[in-house]
Amino acid sequence: MMKYRIRQMKPSDVSSVVRIANQSFLETARLSWLIGYRIVQRLMSNRECLFIAETDRGDPVGFVVGELKDDRAVINWIAVHPSHRSRGVGGMLLKAIEEKAREEGVRIVETGTPFARPFYEKYGYKCVNIRRSMLLELVGRSISLPKGLRIRTIMLEELPVLLDFIGDENEWLRFAAAYFEAYESDPEKAILITNKDDETLGVAISRGEKICSELVTLSYIFAKKKEDTIKILNSLAYVVSSRGHRWLGVELPIAGITEEHLERAGWQDARLPFFWTMYRMRKKL
Repeated sequence: MMKYRIRQMKPSDVSSVVRIANQSFLETARLSWLIGYRIVQRLMSNRECLFIAETDRGDPVGFVVGELKDDRAVINWIAVHPSHRSRGVGGMLLKAIEEKAREEGVRIVETGTPFARPFYEKYGYKCVNIRRSMLLELVGRSISLPKGLRIRTIMLEELPVLLDFIGDENEWLRFAAAYFEAYESDPEKAILITNKDDETLGVAISRGEKICSELVTLSYIFAKKKEDTIKILNSLAYVVSSRGHRWLGVELPIAGITEEHLERAGWQDARLPFFWTMYRMRKKL
């Protein structure tokens, strides 16, 4: 039976870590440039919570990257090569972080995970927060503009007028930040919605995802009346669908829209490799 041991990560392990990440992660942490760059940065700055799992022959088969932050330890990434799963290797890596935390007088370990909640629960972690993300599949369904509404692109010159419409300076600044983020790459992703009397109901801004051009996510939404928020979101779905994208994604909470609203309209929990619901896990040592 193969035996495993844990040791501290070394610079010579970088290529093995990238290989394991490529074959283990469902999410975008598997991207070589992303994981490779960040591992190198961590090796340059602080190695105290970087560990490798290896066989008794010295072959790396798993890794964990963590850090100590104030009163807690945080696990950034943990992965085991598919050929060595279900043998307790992941538990050994967790134990390495937990022992390091205890040595430093830290009694809380936390992490966020989109797909590995059962793994952490197996080792005594509890879910303390859920950052819910939802997706609407635009292909294969009829997407129409809500009756009586009109859509147009927000022009730069309209920003002062929208300050009066939004009414709160800090809220307008959040809008403006999202607007200029969209303005840089795709100004048509910032839309203003009016009714048939040309009264402004609200605004919505979305952003295209760099990793997947078929996904567009909501970055800002505002409606003067909360009951109009769902109409604003449906208008955005119409625009995104018209441009040929496959998915529209949102992160909850959104004022004026409940999960039930979205589920009834066909939205589902987000579990794409590049857009997901995040579970915050915690263990008290």
